[in-house]
Amino acid sequence: MPREHKKRGRREEKKRKREQEENQPESKRRKSEDGTDAEIVVDNGQQIDDVDYTPITGPGEIPFYGLLDEEEQEYFKRADAMLELDQFNDSEERALFLANVYKEANGKELKIANSQSCSRLMERLILMSTSNQLKVLFQKFTGHFLHLAQHRFASHCCETLFTRSAPIVSEEITAPTEAPSSDAVKGAITAEQLFLDASKELEGNLGYLMTDQFASHTLRVLLVVLSGRPLVDAHTTSLLQSRKKEHITLNSREPTAATSTSTRTVPDSFQHAVDHMLKSMVADLDTTSLRALASHPVANPLLQLLLDLEFRRSGKSKAKDTNSLFRRLLPDDPPEEGTDSAAFLNAMLYDPIGSRLCEVLVTHSPGKTFKILYQSLFREKLPSLAKNETASYVLIKALERLNKEDLERATQELCPQIQLLVERARTSVVKCLIERCLVRGVKTEPLADALKEAYGQHPAERINKMLKLGSSSSESMSEERQKHIESHDPSKAHTSLLAQSMLDVPGTLQSLILDGILSLDNTGLQRMAKDRSATHVLQKSLASADDTIRYRRMIMPRLANMTADLGTDPVASHVVDTFWKGTDGLPFIREKVAEHLMQHEAILRESAPGRAVWRNWQMDTYKTKRFDWMAEAKGRIPGTKTGIELARERFANQKSGSKSKRNMSRKGGGKPFQLSGANALLNAVQELLIPFIRAADEDATAKETGHGLSKSGGGPRTALVEHHKPQKLAQLLDPQLPDTGVGHDGFLQLVEKVLQYSVNTWDQGFMPKLYASTDAPGVASELILSVLNTNLHVYDASPALTIIEKATTKALASLFGLNGPHAGGISVQGGSASNTTSIVIARNTLYPSTKTDGIHSSPHNLILFTSAHGHYSIEKAAQMLGFGSSAVWTVPTSGATGRMDPSALATLIAQAHTENKTPFYVNATAGTTVLGSYDPLRAISKICRAHNLWLHVDASWGGPAIFSPALAQDRLDGSHLADSIAINPHKMMGMPVTCSFLLGADLRQFHAANTLPADYLFHGGAGAEEDEDDEDAEGESKQQQRQQRQRQQQPPPSEIYDLADLTLQCGRRGDALKLYLSWSYHGTCGYRSQMEQAFATAEYLAALVDGERDLVLVSERPPPCLQVCFFYGKGGVVKEEGKENSRVTRGIAAGLVVRGFMVDYAKVDGRGRFLRVVVNRGTRRGTVEGLVRAVVEVGEGVW
Repeated sequence: MPREHKKRGRREEKKRKREQEENQPESKRRKSEDGTDAEIVVDNGQQIDDVDYTPITGPGEIPFYGLLDEEEQEYFKRADAMLELDQFNDSEERALFLANVYKEANGKELKIANSQSCSRLMERLILMSTSNQLKVLFQKFTGHFLHLAQHRFASHCCETLFTRSAPIVSEEITAPTEAPSSDAVKGAITAEQLFLDASKELEGNLGYLMTDQFASHTLRVLLVVLSGRPLVDAHTTSLLQSRKKEHITLNSREPTAATSTSTRTVPDSFQHAVDHMLKSMVADLDTTSLRALASHPVANPLLQLLLDLEFRRSGKSKAKDTNSLFRRLLPDDPPEEGTDSAAFLNAMLYDPIGSRLCEVLVTHSPGKTFKILYQSLFREKLPSLAKNETASYVLIKALERLNKEDLERATQELCPQIQLLVERARTSVVKCLIERCLVRGVKTEPLADALKEAYGQHPAERINKMLKLGSSSSESMSEERQKHIESHDPSKAHTSLLAQSMLDVPGTLQSLILDGILSLDNTGLQRMAKDRSATHVLQKSLASADDTIRYRRMIMPRLANMTADLGTDPVASHVVDTFWKGTDGLPFIREKVAEHLMQHEAILRESAPGRAVWRNWQMDTYKTKRFDWMAEAKGRIPGTKTGIELARERFANQKSGSKSKRNMSRKGGGKPFQLSGANALLNAVQELLIPFIRAADEDATAKETGHGLSKSGGGPRTALVEHHKPQKLAQLLDPQLPDTGVGHDGFLQLVEKVLQYSVNTWDQGFMPKLYASTDAPGVASELILSVLNTNLHVYDASPALTIIEKATTKALASLFGLNGPHAGGISVQGGSASNTTSIVIARNTLYPSTKTDGIHSSPHNLILFTSAHGHYSIEKAAQMLGFGSSAVWTVPTSGATGRMDPSALATLIAQAHTENKTPFYVNATAGTTVLGSYDPLRAISKICRAHNLWLHVDASWGGPAIFSPALAQDRLDGSHLADSIAINPHKMMGMPVTCSFLLGADLRQFHAANTLPADYLFHGGAGAEEDEDDEDAEGESKQQQRQQRQRQQQPPPSEIYDLADLTLQCGRRGDALKLYLSWSYHGTCGYRSQMEQAFATAEYLAALVDGERDLVLVSERPPPCLQVCFFYGKGGVVKEEGKENSRVTRGIAAGLVVRGFMVDYAKVDGRGRFLRVVVNRGTRRGTVEGLVRAVVEVGEGVW
């Protein structure tokens, strides 16, 4: 875009700066010449005129060191430019150039230091010099420090020389002094001696140097160096550097910070020198003079340093010394309210310059003194101090020292003022309160409520107002312009720091920020990431502890889609760097970010921020060694031990540690301990199972792309399956049953191999069958059953599980409307078993003689009816029960709906009677296997009652829709009219396989049909109390009479506890526990929500298929159940030959496996096989979108 037309030149630039300063609102705490605040404001708000402090002039005139001629100036300017660029080929070339510059500067060092145009070169030379070169230069300055320190340009050279030479002192103490080089013979003198000479040179003039605007900086640097304090930390930097100082930096080789950021080792002579300088500076200053210096804009920073050094070197005991600087400033002991000392401090609280000295006094004063100061100066004025622009900084230092009791009181008083503090941009006080409450363990909920009131109740409004995201559009603004605006709006940086401190407090405060970020739309997130202040909040939210995993799971997928845009932005690129920490524990999202970076490699490499992101994410490794990259992404360093190796190692340690205990047990004749071995094995297996399940989670986000994440394996492998043909898999598994057991390690190897070659039903892409993965309650219940390892044939063997099964089946029957006094159900080993058992019960109930005499002795030629789309188990049961397949008559369906046609059923019943056959059983289906159709139960029931037929509803698949009244209203209407109902919660509800039930309107029929005398097992049944001898003496006719009496006097189901007496089984697993625990965990409402969500997903998939031009929907829209059936047809037209359609369908199904999807296929007419996709309660919309994309792409290749 066109740039604003501006006049160029220094004068115009200065003019613009003056105009900008005039247009800015005047601050009470305006900046002084060295960066401090100059204007004084007292408590009542009245201003005190600035004091005009004239620096004291030293004895004698400053010598004139001469001027550089034009040729010399030109040479040194070029040298400075070359050193600034630092584009030398190697260090040797650089060293040679430096040597030449030193040679040219020999004898002219003082001229260069005093030159306005060349003093920068001197600073840069100092930064790049070796130790010997520095000592030579130090000697050149020695004898002139007094005058150089007072010079505008030379003083900066002195400061740089002191800071760069300081590490040399420590090196000389810990290591032998370097031998002087041939070109630096003078360097043989130690750095220690050079510093001592400099301090002695300044000793006699320290008084006036304290108030010199240039020398005071140099004096501070020298004191810090001599004291051994760190040269680079927040406190030291604020004391040493002037904001007007131009910072000379190096392009590629900054001085090492290792020796600067930590406390340095200094000789004892330095300590004596500091003591001597401290005494010399304040020796002739009384209390009045010191207090005058406290508000002096130049002397105040030095006074702060002197106080700090005094406390750090001598401790709190120094405060009792009447000659100490602290006691001279505050002679009253204690400085209670009403004393002169308290009045002085009260005035300094509101002095823009003196308040900084108050901060030092509050920070370092002894505990007793601080308590008195707090009571007299702060406690009763907390709100007014917090609202004052100057005094609030001193208050912060006081809050940092409060104990828990005082902090709680201060929080209570300041909470009502938070809204006003926010309006006045005093958020630093609030930030301090939050930080101290966290440290002291004070409740932060009142602060959270106050902040919510101040910034707004709505999360998006709150975060926008706090971080000022909507105040300006920074996207189209240059970086320099952003810096300029933010430099004149420090409140934006302060609110960013406030938000960051809130993120440190788990609970409500943290949630205020996290919820606000989540509520932003994508545009708001991008704006936040690119904002120079707000970006730090976003970065910290991603780098927070593990307790924010839920937040990171929600925000990272959104941010991952912005990776390329953010990665090329100078500010937002740092957010992308933080993505690595933000995806800690989320490797599937981490890989998604890497994929985005790969796709935009060219764009990233064009910009410096993009290249940094590429490097920080180790994308070259991702391209060339993806397996190693993935190992690190998952938290495992390549080459380290795998999960199974660690499990073996733990087992070996446990085995070794428990060996002596086992031996002691055996020696005592006891049984060896079993728990430790079981625990070790279970833990080791868990180490294998969790990554197996986690792999499906990691793969989930990739499904929307139409291609799951590839895994390393012996064949095409995704998280879903490593697919092999049966012969190849038999070779890979090589199942052997050895004579000698393989033990713990061998067992784990077998488990690992089974998992490797098994289908991962936890994967989103598993959609071929009428079941999917279970969940945590399901896994837990399966483990409990295995530990109990009991049989539900008789009550005595499994009392608790018996009660649970009776209660669970009765509740389940009640959902279907089977509410009679004898209604209930039994668990069976699957849907086929349910259907088979229902046929036995129907036959023995309607024709009791068949129970003893069989169907062939019966005069009735029994016929069963089932839908043409019904399950094959009905025909299989007819074969097992002796009816034969021909006894099963299939009822046509109504058109393409797949529902049984009631009129056709009535016709077939009439036909059977005409052929002298006896209809007795009708199987209606609630959720057919292919189309998911629900037969019209109410109409079928009417026909069954008219002809006295048993109505069984096979709801093995579609039955769980009963949990949702909205779903069941049309699909399961009339279920209460059924005689028996089969339902498999292990299908749609996600119970572990198997979990199946046969429900009945009258369990007395179940008992009569299945009970048999087995006195060795059932001790509580009818006739159990009869005499055994009498029973043996009975004839066959009497036994038949007894059985007839038993049928007529069936016990009520509530009194039947030997549940095997109700079924065909004797060995019965407690599968009802799975439904009982899961139902208790999720609740009826939970399952209602899950069912409705699953049906909605199926409807969404049908809509996607119907809207795709190359797919032809077979299912109804919306589909009746969770199956969606469709053909692939180019341009929406299927092939004419059914064989060709089947070929295309099989090819697509096979091609989807390598993409991480499994679907099935079926046919219902002559058009051939079509694809059948089964969604489940956990299927995401992104998964079905990716599936449709994959089908279209694969179909293109096989068409």
